[in-house]
Amino acid sequence: MTFKVIIVGGGPVGLYMAHAFERANIDYVILEQQDTVLNISGQLLFTWPQTVRLFDQIGLLADLEKVALGIHHKKRLFGDNGQVTTTSNFWDAMQDNHGYPFLPLLRSELVKILYNHLKGRESNIRVNSRVTDIRPHATGVHVHLADGSLIQGSVVVGADGVHSRTRQIMDSLVAQHALNPARLANKPMVSTFYGIFGRASNVDLGIEPEIFFESRGGGSSSGEGGAVVQCLATKEIVQFVTLKPLPGGPTAERSPRYSEEEMDAYAASLADVAVCPGVKFGDVWAKVERKSTRMLNQEEGFLDNWFFDRIVLVGDAVHKSTSVNGLGMTCGLHSGAVLANELHSLLSRQREKEEPSTEELEGAFKRYQEDRKTEVKPIWNGGHAMIREVVKKGWVSWFWDRFVLPWCDMETFAKGLLVSVLLIRQGQILRFVPFEGRGGRVPWARKVII
Repeated sequence: MTFKVIIVGGGPVGLYMAHAFERANIDYVILEQQDTVLNISGQLLFTWPQTVRLFDQIGLLADLEKVALGIHHKKRLFGDNGQVTTTSNFWDAMQDNHGYPFLPLLRSELVKILYNHLKGRESNIRVNSRVTDIRPHATGVHVHLADGSLIQGSVVVGADGVHSRTRQIMDSLVAQHALNPARLANKPMVSTFYGIFGRASNVDLGIEPEIFFESRGGGSSSGEGGAVVQCLATKEIVQFVTLKPLPGGPTAERSPRYSEEEMDAYAASLADVAVCPGVKFGDVWAKVERKSTRMLNQEEGFLDNWFFDRIVLVGDAVHKSTSVNGLGMTCGLHSGAVLANELHSLLSRQREKEEPSTEELEGAFKRYQEDRKTEVKPIWNGGHAMIREVVKKGWVSWFWDRFVLPWCDMETFAKGLLVSVLLIRQGQILRFVPFEGRGGRVPWARKVII
């Protein structure tokens, strides 16, 4: 049997991996449980320069630039009174440093472009395909679907998000193998914060376009119960996301489907929070576009073990943060690139040999896990601390935002040089795809050498 990867999940990470496998001449199929991989999600995804570079390598940059929102400056402000505490041109500095811009993209537009450029979009994607069981064996895997179908392949890549069915099945197999039923009770993803992703008309609001506003600590009289509101506008629309602590405290239960009434009540609690000077969240909510707006819990979690046998996890299935630092998709896509590199390298060494054994595959998965854990865990830790800091209220947070942050902000120090050197320049690349790409003042740590 030809080596075949079964990708569970047709989101950005799953689709990107399909592009990588096409370029590696590795057969694949995507199993998506919804009736389409396309959707109208209003969620705004921040695509960092190192991730724009990944998309450039697979030929998507021109199309992504056409649909991206403009962004040039960042302003932080107090949510209670709208006073701006810091202003920076971080976004423009990063383009000078690396040759690639930040591209704020609607998730729906990104998925559409990934889908439309995929050669196997008609033949290699199965929708309405809900996975019910995965059974590894000595030479491959059997994936059972809810409709009774059986999909056969060599490995399973779980790119099915924070509520990963692949992860649940893998944990069950690990528990059986290790005779440790307690593992099944483990729920690695915990929600402490919840909020709204959405967009509204900016025609009457007049929020200044192409400036990323981050409003901190407004919306509550309690010391720990403030909110963060982030928004980015064009002349016509404003994209926003809100986050505040769950009123009942942390929960490992799956996010409920919040009703319209619950969303309205949540929005009302933030009505007087300034999203930018002169505009409050209540003003934005009055212009909201309901069909693309969602409220949900935002989970956090970082797994110790990312693979078992012929099953391996990627993206939010293993490392999930809140949206506050805008690095969730970037971490997932770069994990996908490393995993694709490992599989390509392993298969290239096989040549005339039989397909790689389970032991050889586990060796590749272990290298992938160790590589990405080293890079992702500090980012995850930073996001975990950041969300807890930006929602705080009290004199310490006020003093920090007002007097300390303007002078020691990593995003403004030396035109963001620390962020460039420690984070962006370390971006991954598909080692097997010829590519020169763009450059800037800060050289890339990884380049293609073929």
